[in-house]
Amino acid sequence: MMKYLSPLFLLFAVSVPATAQETYRTDVYTNTVKTLQVKVAGKQISEPVIPLNGEEQVEVNFDALSHNYNRFAYSIIHCDADWKQSSLSPIEYLDGFQGLTIDDFANSIATTTEYTNYLLLLPNDDIRLKVSGNYAVRIYRENEPDKLLATACFSVVEPMVDITAAVTGNTLIDFNNQHQQVNFTIHHKRFPITYPLNDLKIYVSQNNRRDNMATNLKPTAILDGQLVYDNNRDLIFEAGNEYRRVEFLTHRYNGMGVEHIQYHEPYYNVTLTDNHLRSNRPYQYDQDQNGRFFIRCSNCNDPDTEADYYIVHFSLACSPFPDGEVYLDGDLCHHTLDEKSKMGYNFETSRYEKSLLLKAGNYNFHYLLLPHGETKAVTEAIEGNYYQAENEYTVWVYFRPVGTLYDRLIGATTIRNAMKIL
Repeated sequence: MMKYLSPLFLLFAVSVPATAQETYRTDVYTNTVKTLQVKVAGKQISEPVIPLNGEEQVEVNFDALSHNYNRFAYSIIHCDADWKQSSLSPIEYLDGFQGLTIDDFANSIATTTEYTNYLLLLPNDDIRLKVSGNYAVRIYRENEPDKLLATACFSVVEPMVDITAAVTGNTLIDFNNQHQQVNFTIHHKRFPITYPLNDLKIYVSQNNRRDNMATNLKPTAILDGQLVYDNNRDLIFEAGNEYRRVEFLTHRYNGMGVEHIQYHEPYYNVTLTDNHLRSNRPYQYDQDQNGRFFIRCSNCNDPDTEADYYIVHFSLACSPFPDGEVYLDGDLCHHTLDEKSKMGYNFETSRYEKSLLLKAGNYNFHYLLLPHGETKAVTEAIEGNYYQAENEYTVWVYFRPVGTLYDRLIGATTIRNAMKIL
């Protein structure tokens, strides 16, 4: 029988990583803040990347689980390519002031869980970003600037180079089997790069994960105005599988992947259908959204304030893995492998289980196995690896010549593989 978590535990358990002030990532450090989203304003699917001095804005959206008024403030940190604070002072990377309050907010309407939705757009009338690179927004209560509640990470690009890229199942490890290889070329004729081996930092991410990101890449060929990154073993990724999908929009009926919905005060509880291992099974295509979630609700006009909260119970039916831990992966956990995403094994039910307080909507997720002593999780044991899996890869090009103070983001592109499904 499913064991329901105490609402007090869900609301007040706090997990703040020891390195929160050293390496920034989009994450929440208190369970009184939920549903943190960072994206390009007006776009449903996007990496949070905007051009320098362009018209686009980054949208930071989150909920505080109360109708009580909270004066949330934010400060903006400029980061290097590794998401550590750069050596620039605020006056060098922004016009405006630190510690401004987030003044766009609205209370939830007719929901069993009371919350207040907050919205921040950047840049805005008070803040202008002066340089490219990575940025982290630190969110805190105005009178407690040292108690970090959440960070929202995004990037600003000055498109000085062009990037052509492709994904193939023909890798240096296997042919149309369990891996995918990314090949790309940086075109920089209009932007001279004299010492590419020293001045560039190249990163490639898969589905916005950081644990398996390819870093510190070197070109396999240096041509006139071109840097080629082909047939590089560091650009081979586990192919993985399509993300699992669930949808719950109301307590009145079961949505996709939902076994049943019951009310246990003060929350509706969504029990998902049992998941099973997908490794060593035939590949099956599904139109997923590469790990993202979208807030939705049935018969509502504004999901930001009308979608309700549910305790959602995930379960993976399998034997325990003795050599590692199982984690939920996706934007619902901000692709962070920590206690908030770690599954617990229930020997009574022979299942890995995890319960999360989530806002109504459509969610993508994977189960990842993190071997003991490792920082890079694997998909093979649970989800399987299929070269046909539709994944999203983002190439990041940072430029920092000797003697300069920060990593400029001079190019970024996102591609999706389109291999033939046999």
